[in-house]
Amino acid sequence: MILRKKLSLWLPVAVYTAFIFWLSSAPRVPPPFLRWPGADKLVHLSEYTPLGALLLRAFSRSQFPAAFATGAMIGGLDEMFQGFVPTRHVSAWDFIADVAGVAIGFAIYRWKKAKTP
Repeated sequence: MILRKKLSLWLPVAVYTAFIFWLSSAPRVPPPFLRWPGADKLVHLSEYTPLGALLLRAFSRSQFPAAFATGAMIGGLDEMFQGFVPTRHVSAWDFIADVAGVAIGFAIYRWKKAKTP
């Protein structure tokens, strides 16, 4: 029973992280509506917001720093990974957007939990 609970918490994190890395493996071809400077930061924010919520759900409330560190580590590894993908590059600003997305995911998850009776 404990294994099933842990799996239900961590499998979504693993699958979503794999999805992020799959997206990062694609050559950079932004859609037309994202061809203005800095638009990719919105993509990073929106990509990492669900990860933040999933991480906070998987970790217990007392492990908030570990959840945040894990999200930042995934963002950093993702940025490093992109350095090996043709037409992609490593960007500290993208990493900052990733971490901000994790923080937004935390805030949304906590707000939703607070509203749930």
